[in-house]
Parts: sequence; structure tokens; C-alpha cells
Amino acid sequence: MNIQIILTLCAFIFVAVFMVSGKLPASVTCGIAVLFLWMTGVITSEEAFANFVSNNSIVMVGMMIEIGALMKTNILRNIANSVRKAKGSGFRVLLIASMLIPYFLCQFIGGITAMIAVIPLLIALAEEINVSPTKLVLPASVGAQAGLYALPIGGGISMYLMKNQMMANLGCYEELGMFDLCMTRVPANIVVILFIVFIGHKLLPDRDIKDMGMFEQKNDLLKASELPRWKEIVTYIVFFGSVLAMCFTKQLGITNTQIAVAGAFLCVVLGILNEKEMFQSVNWSLVFLMAFMLSITTAIGNSGAGDLIASRLSVVFESGNAAFAVSVVFIVCILITQFMDNTVVINMIAPIAVLASLQHNMSALPFICAIDASGTSSFSTPLSSPTSLIAYKMGGYSIWEMLKFTMSLLVISTIVSVIWIPIYFGL
Repeated sequence: MNIQIILTLCAFIFVAVFMVSGKLPASVTCGIAVLFLWMTGVITSEEAFANFVSNNSIVMVGMMIEIGALMKTNILRNIANSVRKAKGSGFRVLLIASMLIPYFLCQFIGGITAMIAVIPLLIALAEEINVSPTKLVLPASVGAQAGLYALPIGGGISMYLMKNQMMANLGCYEELGMFDLCMTRVPANIVVILFIVFIGHKLLPDRDIKDMGMFEQKNDLLKASELPRWKEIVTYIVFFGSVLAMCFTKQLGITNTQIAVAGAFLCVVLGILNEKEMFQSVNWSLVFLMAFMLSITTAIGNSGAGDLIASRLSVVFESGNAAFAVSVVFIVCILITQFMDNTVVINMIAPIAVLASLQHNMSALPFICAIDASGTSSFSTPLSSPTSLIAYKMGGYSIWEMLKFTMSLLVISTIVSVIWIPIYFGL
């Protein structure tokens, strides 16, 4: 074990201890860890601060500004009135909606955008039926993570092609079908969602959110808008136009980042928000927390800690039992991805699994699908994914509360996946 791995583990333990204890703000805790890793040479200056200007961070800031403009309209008031009039609406219906809305949005736009778009709506509707928003925000992040390109529509169409190309580059000429990734992920998604609806929600805290971040004026969310009618209509066009445009970035030849920034500036240029309101719309502590947290995951990759774990996986292929190997790979990945971004885990372990399967005359397809499916369960800690980080910050949860709710989901997802994936591929 080299010195960089030891330094990275020290930083990781520091973050874990202080985030659990709550002695320091989460953004400050992660900032100190990044400073330590930077000063000790584990990460460079660029790696320490690159995430402040990453596409994810810029999209998040832009969409927060657009959401700030949207909060000045009557949209939440109108939706709340509809909920009040709807017969049979209640907590369970709202809980299902909190997961399914981001699940389907993530087929077209990123998890960050989906979460930022759906959280204010959930808060307003939770108040309308007298339910704590903490019962909805974390399930929304589970729905967003589970749904990220889960279906062969939107961005999910190209996912299997990318994986086929990766396998071909490694000398494996098997090919995934368009529905293979979907069919191996969705059963576990369905079981997890059903568990949350009927049992899992009882494990969530039941209290008012103390820190609403960009929604500090929580009691004013449902007040009548003071915007002129034309500005309110323009706000809807800008926000929903941005979301729609993000679904067709390839056809339009522009990026999510450009769309989010353009929409944010339109809100200011058109007088919907003034300069002060624009900056107040951004949850800066969340921006810093996310940027520093991603730098820590970079350190985990740079130090060799991730490679050390991944390299040990090849041992399980020597058993000659493909179903057993798939199960072990899934379990290892689902554990690692609670502390590293799932994209990093997939990109790091998938090539190793493909090469190992070739060496032992096994099909690479179930391993590719198992690794991909494990990434949909990266929601137990703020380190696991940006959507979990947003839920942690915006929902006001502690680490223990996140773990209490999600550990049973991880067990369920693992059991369903390690049984279903080998069956699906006839192992």
C-alpha cells in the first residue's frame, strides 16, 4: 500500500467522522480534506478545484437560478390547488410521484437537473397534505439514480452502443441488445420502489427541514405571484424550454451547460430576477460541497485505492462459476459505488471484468450488465452520486439517517439482481 493510498484513506476517514458527528458544516469538512490531499500532492491544483467549473456544477447553478425565477410564479400555488381538489390524493400517491417523476426525467436530462426541478414541487405538495418533506426528498434521489438512462429512450439509447464499443476495443465481440441493460436493471428498480412505498418510508425521519438552502422562505412558497402576467408566462417558457432543449442536445448541437446558462441569464435580462435575487437563488454551500466531494472521489481514483480493489476482482473468475462471479462483481461494485461516483466505478471495473471473462471463457455480457445495474444503487452516502449529495444537503439528513433508509434498499437490490441477472443470461 503506497503513501498516497494511506493519505487518501486518512482524508476519507476524516470526512466520514465529521460528517457523521456534524461538528463542522459538510462543505467545510470536505474542503479541509481536499486541502489536505492537495497539499500532500495526492491531487493537483487543477484536480482540487476543477469541479467548480465542471459541466455538472455549471448546469446546477444555472438551473438553480431558473428555479429561483420559477418560484416567483404561481406554479406551485396552482399545483397545490390541484392536489387539494384531487380526490384520493395523499402521501402514498405523492411518494410514488416523488420517485417516478425524476426516474422518467432522467431518461432525457441529468440527475442533477431532475432533482433540482422536482424538489421545490415536492416541498410545496408535502406542505399541502401536511407531510414532512424529509419523507420525499431522499426517495426522489433514489428514483433519479435508479432511472438514470435506465430505459432505451433518450440518452439510454446510446448506452448499449457505447458498452459494445468498449468490449470491441478490448477484443470481445459479443454485443448487448438494446433492451439488455434495461431488462437487467428494471426488476430491482421496481422491487425497491414498491418496498419504499409500503415499508421503507417508515425508516425516514419525520420532521420539518431546518435548512432549505435556496428555499429559505419556505412559508412563502405558495403565496400569490407578484410578477406581471407576461413575465410569468416567459418564466414558464424559459424553464420548461430549457428542460425540453436538454432532451435534444444532439439534434440542437448545443450542450446542457449552454442551455442552463442561457436560461439563467434570460431570467435576469428579462427582469424576472434582479442581480441580488439571481445570486440568492444559488445554494452556494451545496455547490462547494459537491465540488469538494467530487475532488475526493478523484483522489480515490488517483491514489490507486480504486485500482487496488478492482484488480482483486479477477480472482473470482478462477472459480469457473459464472453466476457466482457475477454475484461477487455486483456486490463489490455496489459497495464501492457508495463512496465513489458510479461512473468512475463502471469505467474502472468494466474493462477488468471483460478481460477476466475472456481469459476464463465466460460471456462478458452479464458482467457488463451487473456492473451497470450496481450503479443505479449509488444512493447511500453523499459520496455516491451528485443526486445523493443534493438530497443530503437539501433534505437536511444526517449520514446515519441516509444509511438507515438505504441499507435495506441495497440488500433488496443486491438480492434481486444477483438472482435475476444470471437467470436472464441463462447462467
